[in-house]
Amino acid sequence: MSRTRRALVTALVAPLVGLALTQGEAAAAPGFQMPFPCNQVWSGQTRTAHSPANAVDFNRTDDVGDPVVASAAGTVTRVENEGSTSYGRWIEIGHGGGWRTRYAHLSVQRVSVGQAVSKGQRIGDVGTTGGSTGPHLHFEQRLDGVAQKVVFNGSQILYWGTRNYTSRNC
Repeated sequence: MSRTRRALVTALVAPLVGLALTQGEAAAAPGFQMPFPCNQVWSGQTRTAHSPANAVDFNRTDDVGDPVVASAAGTVTRVENEGSTSYGRWIEIGHGGGWRTRYAHLSVQRVSVGQAVSKGQRIGDVGTTGGSTGPHLHFEQRLDGVAQKVVFNGSQILYWGTRNYTSRNC
């Protein structure tokens, strides 16, 4: 490689070297929002005996069939139906950098694997499928396959207990 070409490559690549992620280093989380349409109020419950412990269950009165929307833009990576066990009908969306979200116990799944979705796009409906004991949305934010504590609008939700949250997924 000529000296001129080497200098050009160095000049173009050197500023990017510090931006590369190494194995085990996480990309910044997307700007996650609640998985419900704007201005809806939902009760979110977390508990230590939950599986996984960092998941949150959302519900409100008469919520069966209410819309569930994408918490951030991404690509649908899984659409599963485990029948009357575990998550029941569920969806997973990949958001890049190892981040994924899971939406479980759905009555209806409205997306398919490989589909690009935008933040706020309807992906399913609240239900009571799988091992659910009543209608609600089980929601997880995962990094490299591990459930993380849920964050909306840059703030972590309450752990351990119940609190009402208003969606800003507009």
